[in-house]
Amino acid sequence: MLGEGATERAPWEGRVELGQTIVKAEVRAFPVVELTFADGYKASMNLQHLLDTGKVFEPLRDERFFRTAHPGPLGGSLEWLMPDGNEIDLCADTLRMEAEGIWDPIKYEWKV
Repeated sequence: MLGEGATERAPWEGRVELGQTIVKAEVRAFPVVELTFADGYKASMNLQHLLDTGKVFEPLRDERFFRTAHPGPLGGSLEWLMPDGNEIDLCADTLRMEAEGIWDPIKYEWKV
C-alpha cells in the first residue's frame, strides 16, 4: 500500500503481507529460534546479532532467559517476559522480512 503522497512502493510491498502471526517459537540451540508463522512458513532465526548490540538486549545473553522465547499477544511478536513485568519483543513482520531475505538487520538495509 502506498502512503499518501508516495510515488514508489516500499521494498517489502508485494513480497510480505503485513500482519504476520507467529504461532510457535522454539529455541533448539542458543541463540537460534525456530519460528512457525500462521501460513505455515517456518524459519530458523539466529539472533546472535541482537546479543551483540545494545543494552536493551543484554538479558537475552542469559541462555536460560533466552529459552523463554514465545509468541507475543495474538502472535504479532516474539517476546521474552522479564521478572519486572517488562518485555523484550521483536515484530513478527520484521522477523518474516529478515527470514525471507528482504531485510538485513545487521546493515539496516533492504536487500531487494
